[in-house]
Order: sequence, then structure tokens, then C-alpha cells
Amino acid sequence: MRFSSLVRRRPSASLIVSFVALFVALCGVGYAASQLPPNSVGSAQLQNGSVGNWKLKANSVGARKIINGSVGAKQVSSSQVQLRVSSACTSGAISAVGLSGTVTCTPSLPNEFGKTATAVTLGTGSTQVATESLPAGTSYLVLAYPHAVITPAAGTTQRVEVDCTLSVPPGTGTATTTKSLAVELGSSNSQAGTIPLVLPVASAAAAQTATVSCTDTAAPSTPAPTVAVDTTVNAIQTASNG
Repeated sequence: MRFSSLVRRRPSASLIVSFVALFVALCGVGYAASQLPPNSVGSAQLQNGSVGNWKLKANSVGARKIINGSVGAKQVSSSQVQLRVSSACTSGAISAVGLSGTVTCTPSLPNEFGKTATAVTLGTGSTQVATESLPAGTSYLVLAYPHAVITPAAGTTQRVEVDCTLSVPPGTGTATTTKSLAVELGSSNSQAGTIPLVLPVASAAAAQTATVSCTDTAAPSTPAPTVAVDTTVNAIQTASNG
């Protein structure tokens, strides 16, 4: 057969269909990517397991996108998050809690120190109400409950504020907390109230002293009211988490 006769032959129907199919295969994907209408791709169009870590925008997953209870011990860093306490002490008390939730037990209960101080009438400036010594070498949670009884001068209406401070001066500074009680006094009635104070205290090489001091201010300031304060001071030995 001559070459000129091959050139003059018309392409077959099957060859034409093959070319059309090849053209659609090469161009159809690009067309679909550029012509998809907004909001047309949903869950049904996504293949299971097709979205990977690199396809997620940074900071795009928040608390509302996480199923409640779906994050557990395997998903958190044990060096940053302390797991739930997983054991208990059969005797004695817990002295420390590890990051994995395990506990360290001590055979004896933590030491407690405390006293009740009798009422002290506040003078000008800050007045010391009570002190309690804390042995060295351990940390404490100190609690004090100053109770103030405020009596107005005869025939005077006043607003009186009582400020009480719990402080413990360790070797490197002073741990302190201050709370207030404010009352409106008539010309003849007395009022009373309690000021709760709580202070965590770090351990120190030397003994420390917990001190409760109070002061009062009145408006008008004269004649001065009578303010008497008594308090309890309690310190419970604590241990830090591991």
C-alpha cells in the first residue's frame, strides 16, 4: 500500500472517540477546580482520611471543634499537664503528686501550728494583733481570722474601715495578704465582722514568723471610734507538687 493512500484515509470513529476522551481527561480536572460554585464541596465530596495536618490552617481548630472528652492522657504533654491523681495513701498523708498522677505518701500527718490571741484595741497606725512561729525547712498554708468589734464615739455617725494584714517574712522577701472590713456606724450601735486571711508560705532555711496586724480609718476621723480585734492564726504544713 502506498504512503499517499494512508494519508488520504479518514480517521476511524474509534480513534476520534479516543482523542475526545483523552482531551476530557486532561482538561476536565482543571475546569472543575476553576468552575466549582461557592459552598458546593461538603462532607460527601471529601474522601475519608484525605485531609492531612498540612491542609489545616494554623490556629484554625478551637475548643468548639473538639468533641467533649476526646482529649485524654495520650494527647497531652506529661511535662506540662499534671494528670488526674490515680492513687491514694493507705496510711499517713499525701506529701507530693507527680505529673503522671502518682502520689508520694508520708507516714505521718502534716504538722499544724496555731493560737488564739485575745482582743487588742487598735491604736494610731498599724497595731500587731498576733504572731505565730513557723519551723524552718517546710512550706505552709497560713490562715488567720481577725474579728473586729467597732464601737462609735457617743453621738457620732461614722464610716469605719478596718484593714488587716497577714505577713510572713522569709529569707528572700515578704509574703503578705491584706483584706478589709467597712461598716457604717450609727450614733450608738456597735458592729462586728471577721476578715479571713489565707497565705501560702514557701519553705525557708530559718524559722519564720506569721504576723497579723490591723489598722483602722474613720470618716469623719474625730472623735475616733474604738476598734478591738482578736484573731486565730493557724499554719498547716504543705508540700509542693512534683
